[in-house]
Amino acid sequence: GVFSSGTVHVMNAPAVPEEYSLGQNYPNPFNPNTMISFSVPFEGHVMLNVYDITGRLVTTLVDGQLGSGHHEASWDGRDMFNSSVSAGLYIYSLQAEGVSLTRKMVLMK
Repeated sequence: GVFSSGTVHVMNAPAVPEEYSLGQNYPNPFNPNTMISFSVPFEGHVMLNVYDITGRLVTTLVDGQLGSGHHEASWDGRDMFNSSVSAGLYIYSLQAEGVSLTRKMVLMK
């Protein structure tokens, strides 16, 4: 037909986010698991990192190509060496094409 399948798909799809956004984790405070939702306006490389309050990288939850839309990542309170981290305040950061968004979360023990 006249329309490419891509055009029809986009017209029928749920609204694509207009910009990068990073939601507050839920639950917060949490123990031991929490969910982090974020939105990506177009396909590209996305990183979602967790840092401690000194700025040390604790773990990377997402590092790769993601399509546009709403995504969710979970964190189980473990670092990159699979050790449980201590209770306290952590910072999570979404980094993408020229964008860096950060929020805080609290791990309770």
